[in-house]
Parts: sequence; structure tokens; C-alpha cells
Amino acid sequence: MRTISGGVSAALVALFLGVLVVTQVRTQDVYSRSLELETPASLTTLIANLAERNSELGREIFDLRLRTEAARADAASGTGTLSEAQRQLEQLEVFTGGTSVGGPGISVRIDGPFDEKALSDLVNELRNAGAEAISMNGLRIGPRSWFGLTVDGALTIDAVAVPGPWTISAIGSPDVLYVAMTRTGGIVGQFELIYRGTRFVVSRETTLELPALRAAPRG
Repeated sequence: MRTISGGVSAALVALFLGVLVVTQVRTQDVYSRSLELETPASLTTLIANLAERNSELGREIFDLRLRTEAARADAASGTGTLSEAQRQLEQLEVFTGGTSVGGPGISVRIDGPFDEKALSDLVNELRNAGAEAISMNGLRIGPRSWFGLTVDGALTIDAVAVPGPWTISAIGSPDVLYVAMTRTGGIVGQFELIYRGTRFVVSRETTLELPALRAAPRG
């Protein structure tokens, strides 16, 4: 039983690493769409922020790779405890959306036009900033969730229509998530350039309650 902890650690870290690599590639869409709307001064700020974020992501990926190797070593040597394995299994269930979860975090309220690409950008940015769990209008978003848009402008999560206005809830450090969303040149600022008729309100939340995934996502 002592090899369970190492195996769970390897699976957990590998999953985090896979999602992080994918989101690093996918979160550039909002910025590319807003470049032509930027002034030279704001472009300078945006480039500096992107360089800083890419450096942070590089460090996170390196750290996760080190943790993956350590987990594999634990699995091979049989170290670790059953209680540690249980804790890691619970963490994995939260990350994959398999269980409901509560805690502090932030909410992002969106009132006005918004599309599936922007939602994907926002979710990925929240994950990059350390969000442990995310939902929209009470519908949980998992690591494999996919987004669409109906003909009447409702966003969809895993083929479930979610009419606006929308509230995205993210559990994690309220201060870290808030700064990541609202900093100069950050994603909310970019949204405000692209969706000029849409109102975005970011709030710190003391307690959030997020449900488990309603159904297994496509794929």
C-alpha cells in the first residue's frame, strides 16, 4: 500500500503539468485579438506583463517537472503513507471537478456580450493564477470542459447552455486571483478593450461553494 502515495503524486502532478502546458498555449487569444486596439504606451505595458507571466509559467512548469520526478521516485521506492495518498486523491478529485468544494476566492461578473473564446481565456488565466476550482452560474468547469456559443448568444459549458449575465467563481487566494485579473494590462483590461459594451466586476469572496461536475465532459 505504500506505493499508492507515490503513484497518486505522479498522476496528480502530471495532470497539473498537462493542463498548465495547454493553457500556456491557449491563453494568448485574448491578447492577439486586442493588440490592434492598443496604444503604444499600453502595448509596452502589455508586453512587459506577458514576459513576466511567461517567466512565471516557465518556473511553474520546471517546479512541476521536479515534483513529477520526485513522485515517480517515491512510487519506485515505496515511500509515502496511505493518509498522504488519500489527501492527494482528494486534491485530484477537486481539480478534476469530481467533488464539490468550498472556500475563499473571487467572482468575475460579466454583463454584456461575451464569447466562448473569451471564456476559455478567462478560465485559463484563472488557472494560471492558481485557481483550484472554477464554476460559472453554478455550473462546474473541469480541466477538460469545452465551451461554445448558441445562436441567441448564450455560452455553453460541455454542451449545457448558460444564458448571461454570467458570474465566474474561482476558489483560491482572493488577493492573488484579484490582482491577476485586475492588474494593468491584465485580462480584464483586455476584455474591456474588446467588449466595450460589456461590464466586468471582479470581487474578492470570503466563501464560495462550487458543485461537482454535472456530467463527464466530451472527449
